[in-house]
Amino acid sequence: MSEQFPQVTIPDTEVRRLTSSLSGDEYKIFVALPPGYADTDRTYPTFYGLDPHLTFGISTDIIRLLAFGEELPQLIYVGIGFSGPDKDIESYQMKNYVPTGHLDEPGSGGAEDFLRFIREDLIPFIGSEYKADPADRCFGGSSLGGIFGLYTLLRDPDTFQRYIIGSPWMDSDDPQMIKFETEYATTHSDLPATVFIGAGSLEPEFVVNNILKLKKAFENRNYPNLQLHTHIFEKETHLSAVPYNISRGLKAVYE
Repeated sequence: MSEQFPQVTIPDTEVRRLTSSLSGDEYKIFVALPPGYADTDRTYPTFYGLDPHLTFGISTDIIRLLAFGEELPQLIYVGIGFSGPDKDIESYQMKNYVPTGHLDEPGSGGAEDFLRFIREDLIPFIGSEYKADPADRCFGGSSLGGIFGLYTLLRDPDTFQRYIIGSPWMDSDDPQMIKFETEYATTHSDLPATVFIGAGSLEPEFVVNNILKLKKAFENRNYPNLQLHTHIFEKETHLSAVPYNISRGLKAVYE
């Protein structure tokens, strides 16, 4: 790369670092602010997304493009990222996104602690540092990040008011999220949230089948304040479905 030319950067973005008061782990927090943010006292809905090392640019551009066309409100986008070396990202995902027992992988099972970090540290931090609307938060995550989104929805649904769940990588033979949904239904008569769940038709068959099972389970509960949207994108794979889930998901949950 030539040093005589400046690099392309994303305007109105910044990176913060935040340490979990529970685990002591440090997280890299990517923030994209909406146009005109500095010139107003208004508060903005917030969109919290996982894996910004992969999706921060895509998500920021989609949010800004749709907001420019008034298909979305202006949003503060918060990417919850890994502060360690790239070679450890997969271990980070397994540790933070996966509930105990899911996939039965060494080092996994820390989703409860990660959720506590978001609820007890990150959301208050964003509320104190940025003009965030405390009553309008959205979650977005794909693959194992989609599993974490479902886990949050079925354990502490009030963490977010809107959920975009992309291609959740549920167990193929014994999907734990179906069990979590059953457990939730035994003690709750409502699930107040707006939820989008999507995947590509070319993903492994179990991904699509488990989404359809979960959709049926939710519909059979007839939760009065659950607004559920699902979509299977034709000819898209586990990776190529990511921007489709973000774009369609945002439009669905802010409809």
